[in-house]
Amino acid sequence: MNRLFSALALSLLIGLFTSGCQYELGDVKPSYYAGINNIHVPIFKNHTLEPRLSSLVTNAVLKEIQADSTYTVTKRSSCDAVLVGNIREVKKRQLRSDPNDTLESQELILFLYIDFHLEDPNTGRRIESTAVEGDFYGKSKQIEGEEVIKAGQGRVIGETIQFVDPSYQVGERNALSFAAQDLATKLVSQLANCW
Repeated sequence: MNRLFSALALSLLIGLFTSGCQYELGDVKPSYYAGINNIHVPIFKNHTLEPRLSSLVTNAVLKEIQADSTYTVTKRSSCDAVLVGNIREVKKRQLRSDPNDTLESQELILFLYIDFHLEDPNTGRRIESTAVEGDFYGKSKQIEGEEVIKAGQGRVIGETIQFVDPSYQVGERNALSFAAQDLATKLVSQLANCW
């Protein structure tokens, strides 16, 4: 009986001290996007030679926005902002080669680059932050050779590893899908949290 009372008292104390500690899901967007609740996501423009990459990336971004729930995806006529994306390039680098032949790749690292920004649905002008000049989000900044432009805009790089096997096209398509998912997670994190 004494142990039961001790366990009950301990759980009550833990509940009392942790009642103020909460994790909030959704609606934690930056203050300068406080008026933006509904986003329209048109299909991203593909400036690469990869076929069907537009739909792959756009669908990954849509799914991630819906999973994050900071913004609601809606049609253009009822949105507060339009998310415009341009798929810039796909890069591959050798990660591991065959031990007997250094020119034959066994693993590649794949990078998928997109540029994005938010636009006003009525005027088509970019929505920019109103941050103070000294703030990181109020100006452009160089990070590892890539320019990050104002909050809610910039470049996102999705990456993954591609294993080279006899069915190269299947492996490449799967790798592009994983890179698109990584890219979507990073993009939505920048829109929702500015990081």
